[in-house]
Amino acid sequence: MRTECLKITPFNPEKGKIDFIIKVFSRGGIVVLPTETVYGVGFDLESDCALKKINNVKNQRDKKPYAVCIPDSSWIKNYDIEEQSLKNFSLIKDFLPGPITFIMTAKDKCKIGFRIPANNITQQVLFAFLKPIGLSSANMSHQTPARGVQEAIDYLWGKVDLIVDGGPSDLCVPSLVVDLSFSPIQILRSGPIFITQEVKKRFKI
Repeated sequence: MRTECLKITPFNPEKGKIDFIIKVFSRGGIVVLPTETVYGVGFDLESDCALKKINNVKNQRDKKPYAVCIPDSSWIKNYDIEEQSLKNFSLIKDFLPGPITFIMTAKDKCKIGFRIPANNITQQVLFAFLKPIGLSSANMSHQTPARGVQEAIDYLWGKVDLIVDGGPSDLCVPSLVVDLSFSPIQILRSGPIFITQEVKKRFKI
């Protein structure tokens, strides 16, 4: 696969470059994007072509679902989420956008993991794309997630369509993963120390 690299200004992303990223998503491409934690690889959830590509990259993923990446919490209303998940979500909402992947249960009992990254580039891409994207860490299965663009290039050059260079990640550790379906919530993976401690304190766990 031919891979391109696109350097973009983090604090004031160039519109033409955002538009280019959207075109890559729209044709079924998979794109490495910066987040505040580690670099991620995103794709159009509605594209069979993109799903096949990301599954080839994550070839030992054991059918784990991909996070649904959205720009802000208002988009959650588009999913039919159970009351318990919504109640727990209200206690972490003020941490978002931020380094949390949170799992909620829909009324059809399907679980959905959401990510709302605090990264200006990725947020602008999501708003411009007008729909969520699937997101996974920018690495092959069982590798350490890419903390910067060079690691993403080392891992994924020739395996993705586009790598967006948005500068270094702020935190360089993966997000906290919490399952909001339960009371009390379940922490499935610790994240940055400050957010992990705050969530534990808020839920008294």
